[in-house]
This record gives sequence, structure tokens and C-alpha cells, in this order.
Amino acid sequence: MNMNKRFLIPALAWSLLALSFAGCTDDNMSGSDPLPEGTEFDFGTTVESNRTRTYYDPADVANPDATSWKIFWNYESSLYDHIYIYSPQALASANQASYTVQATKDMVEPAPVAKDGDVGVQTNGVSNYDFYAMYPAKAVKSGSGKDTSLSATMPDRQTASTTEVMTDEAVGEFQTTADMDCALMIAKKTGYNPATEKTVNLEFEPFASMVDITVNGTTGNNTQSKVRITSVIIEANAPIAGSFTYDYKNDKFVFDADASNSITVDTKFADASGDKVGVMMGDGSLLKVRAFMIPNPDVTSLKVKVVTAESKTMTKNLNMNSFKPKQIHFVKLPKINVKDLKFDYTIWLSQLDPNIYLSEISLPGSALSFNYLMSDTYKKTQTMELKDQFNAGVRVFQCHVNTIDQTSSIDGGSTSVGIADSDGNSVLKSDNSGYWTLGDVLIALQKEMSGTHKDEFCVLAISDWISGITTAQLSTLYSRLKVVLDKAGEMGLIATGINPNTTIGDVKGKVIIKVQLNGEYTDAWNQLSKANVWMNIFNEVAEENVYYSPMPYGAQPNKNAGGTSASALTENMNIIYSDCANPIKKSKGLFGLEWRSGIQDNATAVLAAYSDNYESTKHNNFSMTYLGGCGAIREHFVTDDEYYYPSQVASTLNNLWLHNNNNNKPAAKPWGWVMFNCVGTEATTTQGIQAVIEHNADPEFKLARRSAAKAKPSGDTKGIANGGTVF
Repeated sequence: MNMNKRFLIPALAWSLLALSFAGCTDDNMSGSDPLPEGTEFDFGTTVESNRTRTYYDPADVANPDATSWKIFWNYESSLYDHIYIYSPQALASANQASYTVQATKDMVEPAPVAKDGDVGVQTNGVSNYDFYAMYPAKAVKSGSGKDTSLSATMPDRQTASTTEVMTDEAVGEFQTTADMDCALMIAKKTGYNPATEKTVNLEFEPFASMVDITVNGTTGNNTQSKVRITSVIIEANAPIAGSFTYDYKNDKFVFDADASNSITVDTKFADASGDKVGVMMGDGSLLKVRAFMIPNPDVTSLKVKVVTAESKTMTKNLNMNSFKPKQIHFVKLPKINVKDLKFDYTIWLSQLDPNIYLSEISLPGSALSFNYLMSDTYKKTQTMELKDQFNAGVRVFQCHVNTIDQTSSIDGGSTSVGIADSDGNSVLKSDNSGYWTLGDVLIALQKEMSGTHKDEFCVLAISDWISGITTAQLSTLYSRLKVVLDKAGEMGLIATGINPNTTIGDVKGKVIIKVQLNGEYTDAWNQLSKANVWMNIFNEVAEENVYYSPMPYGAQPNKNAGGTSASALTENMNIIYSDCANPIKKSKGLFGLEWRSGIQDNATAVLAAYSDNYESTKHNNFSMTYLGGCGAIREHFVTDDEYYYPSQVASTLNNLWLHNNNNNKPAAKPWGWVMFNCVGTEATTTQGIQAVIEHNADPEFKLARRSAAKAKPSGDTKGIANGGTVF
């Protein structure tokens, strides 16, 4: 599929623009006295016409390696460009403002510039002024002008665009449009004297460096060699995106805490249904994408990572010998060998279309996520800390809770909701700084999603089962839980308002909470009324059978709800689950393990049940199954206590599920939340997590999506109007 390059390539010139502005009246400009305090500058713009420019235009075969693009102000009224201007000598209350550049189509006359707010930059009765400006204004932190600096943000997630419609056929030469909101430019003028100079000229120059990437096609020409490219990532050894402060005088950078060492260019575009899918690449395909980055002088290494819909990657290290700031750098990647692609567990969820319904997604999880410091090995379901589990692909975390006399990091109460093991004992943090509270967990999860995983979400599945608890104690626990959840909602840590039509995009960067209610203590449930949680009932029947349970959001289910057939799905949201938490019935001596009745089939039966009862038009049925749970029951054999470790249980159950000749493994429906033991240490668990993740890209079915309004192409799509742009 060949693209019309003239329609797609931004006409961005790495040349200088002249911005001219004058005082309110010519009389003031021609005199020798300073302008009166509070005089508001009138601004106008022109493009400097007598400067020799070098053009970058892939359609220009005579100059294919040019390192500059032509820049024009946008002349369409709905797409006017905005600039931010700051003067440290101006009136303190009016020393910086955003302005609209009202360009004309032919640029014969200087384009007027209008202030965006009620107040523009004003004089302060002094003789000399310095001016610092930046484009686009939306990138600048309002009011950040101080001394000789401005603060701005370079997006670490940039969006390519195209008017082409995606298909299952491999593209030919596929050109995309750069994200021009990231094309930062700067200008400065020092020592301007309105008494002696009629106008002040600010010459805008490119501030950002650009990497122009050509993703090559795949090796071979068969169907198996085709892959969908969902994103291209630039990774550096120092910040290249995020928030920063730039000192114009000293050419120095100070980066904020959210600074990023990577930039992701999204390459998911609409297909005929309006759903976003990656660009299909095959033998002979070429994909062009461009990324803007902060010209940080501390960057000494760069690499480009190409990501497929299956979360597999190819990485190329760039030669930095000729890398210069504020220039375009061309990168042509080698052909993609599909067999050599590496699986990436850290970013897989961000590669999915944000319009996909939550109920559609297959999520790997960790059973009893915080039991990695248990002294009893048979209880030690995990060996990796939270951060490492997250980076291993886990997006559902499960725990028990209790009340704990420890200050919460969220609600500040002396009695908090603590994280417990399966016996109700508090779980110690690995740094010995105290016990885990629910507040600590929510903050830790949100921290993970504020960086690399910011376009993802996760689920925290809470169980209230504690041995020997009373109704009064559980009522106190639920009461404290409600306080924590309310505070977390106010802080933006957790998702709120979940419904069957909620999508990935609605909850990105958030934690979704599910509480499994103990059916023996229904009198305590009302403490969770209107809490920001899913709630479902636990029933011991689920240890040997698939259990169908209503799972309303923000409301408790009917006390008698749930059952072993689909007829129990009575709410607007439901969960189908199995609980393999204690799958060992007894030992068989030297002959191996004896499973509880039905356990061997339970891990796959829940998937089959979910497939049978999934209704794509409602998007309201979820599923959850444990592959090992908290491990085996301790049994007496002869004179010694016998233990079956979580790794044994996980290995056995995972193999049953992964290698059962696909008899009960539905290929055409989501698998729901699949919980694992021994994340990162048990080989079959790693295989299982990868299988769950890859299932989201299974070509046999397409995850249902909420319809999204098709984005209108921005700018001058013809790219031929003098004074216009094609971005």
C-alpha cells in the first residue's frame, strides 16, 4: 500500500521564523522615553523570507537526506498556532502570556497575534527588555517564566497519524505524520529598547531533536512472517521527555521527577470498523515514524525498539558519533526476523487498543502476591517483590486483608487495613520498615503505573478470609477499608464508576479493586456500601466446581446470590471463577499427589465455562481462576509432616492447562484473570503468563471495543498552500 507522501509528511522546516512585535502606538516607539508602565504590547508575526533554507521532504528525490524541514504558521482559524512569551523585565503581574498566531494563507502581510487571555505581556516603565518564547504554548507550564528560563513538557507518548485504513494485508511504503505538538521551538531577544527600536524580532529555531525512523519489513514472504507493529520506542540513558526547565541564557536543563528516558510513538490506526490496530508488516513493507526528543547533552546512548501486537520486540542500538542536538537523524532498521523477536512483559498491556472493554482482556495475575517473605515455605507462593512481579507481566494482584495497629499512608488512622497471609497474619515489608498496609500497596502500584506502565492499569483482588474472625471484627475491617478506598478515590489512585462499558483507556494509570466477601458474615457487608469496588461472594463450592457469582460495582450482591450454573448471573456485572487455593487432598506416599475431586479439570473448566457464557454485546462477564493458589495443604505422612510446595502445585496445574491438547482451552474467547504461583521462578508459570498475554492478540478472534469517533485529520492535509502546514 503506497501512500501519497505529499499528503502525509509534515511541512516542518528546521529553519528560523521571525516573530515581530511592536508597542501599542508608533508614537511611543519613536520617542526617547520608556513606555508607560502597564502598556500592553501588540504583536504581529512574519516568516523571514530572505533566509536560505534546506528542505526536508521525502518526496524531494534530489535532496533525500536533508536535515531541516520548512516551517509555516498554521493559517486555518480552527488550527491556529499558539506561542508563549515571557519577559523578566515586564510588569510582574503581566510578564508572560500565551498568544495566538493568526497567520494568513499567503503570508503577504504580517499575521496578527492575539493574546489568549485577558492580559498580555505589559511594560514596566524600564528601558530594556529581554524576551523568551516557546512554541507550542500548550507545552509550556503556565506562569513558569523565572529569571531566564521557562518550564515545559515534551510528551513521552507521541502519536503518529495517517488517513489510511488498516487491513490484514501487509502495507507497502507507509508514511505517517509526526506529532507536531512535540515539535518544540524557542526564541529569545535580549536588550530590546522600545525607545530606540520600533520592533523586536524573535527568531524561532527548532529546540527538539528528531529521530526519523524507517521500520523495515519482515524476512520471508509467507503468512507466518507478517507482524503488526503497535509502537516504536526510543530509549536513552538520560531524560529525553517529560517535564523540564530550560535556561535560555546558559543553555542548561533541569528535569522534574516525571522526566522519562524513553519516548513511545503509537502506531495503532483505525481499521474499517474504526478499531485501532497496528500496522501490518510483511516482506517489502516500510513504515516511517518520527519522534521528537529533548536535546539533553547528557544523552550518550540511544536505542530504537519496535513492538508488535504480541508484545514482542526488536531493538537496535544507534551510533551516537554523529548525533547532534536540534537536528533530524535518520535511522533505518534491519529487516524483522519474526523468529528472533523477544517477548517484553513490561509494556504488553499498553499495546492494546484503549477502546477495548475490560471484560475482553486476558490478564495474568499472582496468587497471594505479598507472600514472598513467608517463613513457612509451603505458604510462600511468590518469591519476587511487587515491582518485579509487575515487570514479569502480572496485572492482577491478590491478597488477604486484616486490621492492623499501624498508621496508614493514605487515611492516617491508627487502625489501618493491613495485608495478611492466608492465616490472617500481617505481612512484613522486605525493607523491614513495618507491615504492608492497603494504602502502601495502592501507592506502590500507582507508582509503577506512573512511569513505564502509565498507559496500563492493574487489578487488586482482595479476600477477607481470616481464620477465626468474628462479625464484629470483620465489620471494623470493612469500615476501615471503606475509608481507605474513599481517600484513594479522592487521590486518583483507584478507578471509580466501573460499568460494563468501561474500557482500558477509562482506567489507565489506575488500580481496580475487587473484594471477595465472606458469605458467613453478611451482617458486616453494609460497611462497604457505595465503595469504589467490585464485590462478589466466596463459596467453598468453587474449590471443586466452577462458580457463577454476581459482581456488582459499588453495591453488595444479594446474600443468596451465586451458584454453579449460568442462571446465577443476575447482576449487570458478574464473575465466573474457580478456587484452586488448596488443591491437595492427601498424599499418596511415593506415588505422587492426590487432588481434590474435580481439581484437575477446574483450571480449564472455568475457561470453557466463560467461553460458553460470554456475551459480546453486554461486556459484563469476567472470569478468574487460580493455577495453584496458595499451594498445598500440610499433611501427616507416617511420622513426618509432608509439604507440597507452591512450585510443585503450579508446575502440575500449569502443565495440565497449557498442554492438554487444547481440549478445554477456548481459542476464540477471553481467558479472564489467570492467577499463578511462583512468578519469575517457575518455568511453567512464565510460559503460562506469556500464553495469557499472547492470547489478547490471537488472530482467531478480535477483542470487542467501544466505538470511538474517528479522529479528524488536523492541519492542511493537501500540503500545498503557501503559508500553511501539512501537520
